[in-house]
Amino acid sequence: MIGTRPELIKMGVLITELKKRNSSHLYIHSGQHYDYHMEAIVSDIFQLPKPDYHLSVGSGSHATTTAKIMIELEQIFLKEKIDTVIVHGDTNTTLGACLAAAKVLIPVAHVEAGLRSYDKSMPEEINRILVDNMSTYLFTPTIIASNNLKKEGITNGIYYTGQSIVDAIEYIKNYKGLNVLETYKLAPKSYFFITIHRQENTDNHTRFTSIISAILELAEQKTFKLVISMHPRTKKILKEHNLYQTLLNNAYILVLDPPPNFYESIKLQSFAKLVMTDSGGLQEESCIIGTPCITLRENTERPETIQCGANLLSGYQKDKILNAVQTSILKQNNWTHPYGKNGVSGKILDIILN
Repeated sequence: MIGTRPELIKMGVLITELKKRNSSHLYIHSGQHYDYHMEAIVSDIFQLPKPDYHLSVGSGSHATTTAKIMIELEQIFLKEKIDTVIVHGDTNTTLGACLAAAKVLIPVAHVEAGLRSYDKSMPEEINRILVDNMSTYLFTPTIIASNNLKKEGITNGIYYTGQSIVDAIEYIKNYKGLNVLETYKLAPKSYFFITIHRQENTDNHTRFTSIISAILELAEQKTFKLVISMHPRTKKILKEHNLYQTLLNNAYILVLDPPPNFYESIKLQSFAKLVMTDSGGLQEESCIIGTPCITLRENTERPETIQCGANLLSGYQKDKILNAVQTSILKQNNWTHPYGKNGVSGKILDIILN
C-alpha cells in the first residue's frame, strides 16, 4: 500500500519483487500524490505494474485524506480477504491503511519503523507513533530506530533490515537516463542542490522567508550555483510572497519546475557540492551517495546521518544556515552510511512470506 512519491521510490523494488513472487499479491495506490511528475514518472523508472486498485483520494486536510483512505480500504480488505497489509513510512496513506487494517484485525507490516524526531508538532511524527504501535511486523532501517521502539515498550516483531532506499539507489546505477550535468549546463561540485517542501517551513512565514533570504544571500556570493527542485507547495507559497519571480530572475539560481524525477534527483545530488533540504528522504539519499547535507530544520528523525558526519542541522535562521554552509563545504565524504546493503526489499518479503 502506497500513496506518495517518496513511498513509491522506497517501495518500488519491493513491489516489483512481490509481484514476481506471486502476481496475486495486490498493489494498492491511494492517489494521495496524483501529479505525473510527482508519481507516474517514478512508476516508469521502476517499470512498476499498474496498481490493482487506485483510490484517487487526491489532496485534502489530514483528516479528510485519512478518512477517505480508511473508507475505501475497508471494503477492499474485506472483499479480497487480505491477510497482511504492508505500509511504508509516515504519510496519511500509511496511517489510513493501518487504521483500516487494525479495525478488521489484519496484521500490518511497517517498513521504515522506529523513526522519531520527538517533535509532535509534525503530523508525520504522530503518524509514525500510531502506526508503530498498531503494527505486527516492524522493519527498521537502523539500530537507532530499533532502540527507539524498545524505549517505547514495543519489543515484539522488530526486524532490523536496513533502509529500502538503498535498493532504489542501487537500481538507479543501472538505469539509463539523461546526462543531468549536460542538460542543466552544470559542472561537478559547482552547485548546491536544494529542496524545501515541509509544511512546518512553507506554512510558517518567519521560517520560510528566513530560508529564502539565506538562499538569496548565497546567490549574491556568486561562489556556487543554487539548483532548486521546486515542489508545488513551495511554488504556491513563493508566489503568494511575490518571491517566485525573484528566484527565476537570479543568474545564480536554477529553478527546476517541475521538479526532477527520482533518477535526476539522485544524479543531481551525486554531483552537487552540497545538499540543502528539509526532506527526510534526501537526508538519507545524500548520506548514502556521499554528498554533505544541511537539514533546514530544528530536528530530524534521521539522527544517524548526523552521527556519521554526513548531515548538519541548521534550523531556519539565516545566519545559522550560512554558517552551516561554510562548515559543510569543507567536509570530506569519508563517512560510512548506516543504512545497510542492497537487498533490503527481498529480506523484508522473506520475513513476511515465510
